[in-house]
Amino acid sequence: MTVLSPALDVALAGARVTMFGALWIELPSITARLLDGSAEITIGGEDYAGAVDGFGVWESIEEMEDGFGDEAPGTTVTILPQDDAATALISDPDNQYSPLIVMVGARDDETGLCIGEPYVAIRGVIDVPIHNFGLRETTVELDVVSEMELLMFNDEDRVMSPAFHHRVWPGELGMDHCTGVTDNGYWGQNPPSGGIQTSRAVTAIRQAIENRPNMRV
Repeated sequence: MTVLSPALDVALAGARVTMFGALWIELPSITARLLDGSAEITIGGEDYAGAVDGFGVWESIEEMEDGFGDEAPGTTVTILPQDDAATALISDPDNQYSPLIVMVGARDDETGLCIGEPYVAIRGVIDVPIHNFGLRETTVELDVVSEMELLMFNDEDRVMSPAFHHRVWPGELGMDHCTGVTDNGYWGQNPPSGGIQTSRAVTAIRQAIENRPNMRV
């Protein structure tokens, strides 16, 4: 017996299967349902597509890092925003703690329908959105942590983030553009330590993204 739905388990055991990755993000101003390729599919009565108007497309996902002790699993999801307005929307500091779900599923090539129920590989929240500028593209990296991260906070309401900064000092914008900071500040506790492991499920998602031609319909 596996953690997969029976129909999906049978499909993945077949000689040929069209896999897909699905990403669900609920921000305060928009809910985005994205696929890892240029296709459309219905999951749980909701429509997912390769691009969402006013948002953008899903570019990539990093390998899942699974810690222990006082570390929670985490990963990074990269979005290619549709335009400057979408970039600002996705990079909004108020998006911190917005829920995010990554799923892996299979599609019936004859009907175009989802086979069974997709496997939920990641169920987490956005920790930090990071706005990156490149030579010919702009991306927003969403630093994602497991929901278990919230259980490890000694003081859940005291965090070094723009959202909390606004609560304490309304109208003060000093932290709004502090993105891409690599050094963590630990308040009232020792820095975490521990090892990491790679999630097979996220590795499967990355492979599905690399094989995007299989998703064309």
